[in-house]
Amino acid sequence: MKPFRAPGWLTGIAIAAVAAVNLAGLWGIAMARQTAIGEARRAFEVEVASRATGLEGRLSGVRADLAFLGGSPTIARLDEARHRPEEASLVRQGAESALLLFLRSHSEVVRIVVRSADGRLLVHLGRRGGVPILWVSARPTGEEGAAVDPRRPRLTAVLPHGQETGLAGGVIIETEVEPSVLLEDTAGSPETPRSCVLSDASGAVLARSRALRRQSEPGEERQVEAEAPVRAEGWSLPGPLVLACEQPEGTVVGLAEPVWARYRTTFALNAGVMALALLLGGFAVQQARRRARLEARAAEEAHVRELERQLFHAERLTTVGRLAAGIAHEINNPLEGMSNYLTLAREALDRGDAEGAQSHVASVRQGLDRAAGIVRQVLAHADPAKAPKTPVDLNEVLRETEHFVESRREFGHIHFVLDLAPGPLRVRGSPVMLGQVAVNLILNACEVQPEKGEVRVASRREGEQAVVEFSDRGPGVSAADQTRVFEPFFSTRESTGLGLSICHAIVRQHDGELSVQTREGGGSSFRMTLPALSEAEPAGSAPVDDDPAKE
Repeated sequence: MKPFRAPGWLTGIAIAAVAAVNLAGLWGIAMARQTAIGEARRAFEVEVASRATGLEGRLSGVRADLAFLGGSPTIARLDEARHRPEEASLVRQGAESALLLFLRSHSEVVRIVVRSADGRLLVHLGRRGGVPILWVSARPTGEEGAAVDPRRPRLTAVLPHGQETGLAGGVIIETEVEPSVLLEDTAGSPETPRSCVLSDASGAVLARSRALRRQSEPGEERQVEAEAPVRAEGWSLPGPLVLACEQPEGTVVGLAEPVWARYRTTFALNAGVMALALLLGGFAVQQARRRARLEARAAEEAHVRELERQLFHAERLTTVGRLAAGIAHEINNPLEGMSNYLTLAREALDRGDAEGAQSHVASVRQGLDRAAGIVRQVLAHADPAKAPKTPVDLNEVLRETEHFVESRREFGHIHFVLDLAPGPLRVRGSPVMLGQVAVNLILNACEVQPEKGEVRVASRREGEQAVVEFSDRGPGVSAADQTRVFEPFFSTRESTGLGLSICHAIVRQHDGELSVQTREGGGSSFRMTLPALSEAEPAGSAPVDDDPAKE
């Protein structure tokens, strides 16, 4: 019997079937790969178009934000404020601050220039090392500080542009952006690298993330390319701009699925171990850096505390020097008061009023005591711990001080109001030094009201604090000067600038605070806060000398 042999055509069919299945699989893989590439190309084109739209949004956002900022009173008043020197500096500082904040929030902007309607430069800001700065030069042109390659076309804009409505105040704003910053988000991650180029309508390159290949070299991986227009209405370069990007085709398709399935577990384990190692390593590095920061901060705080101790000691010593510079200024005021009282005493004697003359001579004696107290104050400032302090009734100090200032003829146009706390308001301190503070502040309130006005002195107890407020209806203290008004030699009225500085030092020696704020309805209000004594502790009977000590 002959052995059974399968027909040759069955073998051929089986081989053909296996080959067909394999070919179908390969064709399916190839088609899947082509489909993936096509989908990736379309997704990449959509992504590039989305990035182009994002660039358009950033460019239009810069113009819109600048237009909004240009319509604000801070920028609009730049040109007109130059005719009012008293507010020009404040307006310029406000405009510079607003534009610096704008630069911080718009990293792509490298230059902002504000000009008047006649082309005169008002404000010029730019960047140096990526940091927003105010550009100042001997002969400003508005072109300084543009952090761009001069060989490359510049992307600038001018507001208003074309038929746009003019900005408030008639100002003109010029701005320039760095195109490379606009491409920061187009490079992609290291796993999906892509190259992007931004060029104008003529093909001139504005910025690139990496060099694009002109054509694929033999053996080189193919690239997926896409480009999209970027409308730049209102900008200097002819539009639309063109954003062209490419990325390797391999990053789209990825590894072959069978290979990935075969090594998926190994890859997952390796990835897990690597992730754990990176996590632990990153945690260790973070903890080491944190410990270093904490140690550096502790050392810095110790150094700061040592500097504060040294400055506190130096402040005591330098106070003597500041008082020495103001001693002539301060002693002149008691002499002026003594002269006034001597005049009043002589007039009383001419009228035959011996009792009144005797009262005025007693006031002269008080002026002499006040001058001596000022000299003693210089020594007391050298060591505040040795300054004599007794319980003092603040209401009595304020009452006598107000009576003295009100008696001066040159302040006859001032309306004085005393609103004192009911009963004694006791603090511990030097009556001479506290009287000097009261006279200084009341005199300042009178002198800032040359024609007519009101000086209000109010006292009250707030918890454990005694509060005194000296208010006037003068021009007030600007917000910019409120932090400097107590500095030595700082004055807005062409005076020595020592009065308020000395008052601030005296209040600090009494463990108190002296501040200034704008008074509702106009004017300013100086607030003095001192630790109050308990009502059971008796007040001292030391007299308060009435001498003026003005700023």
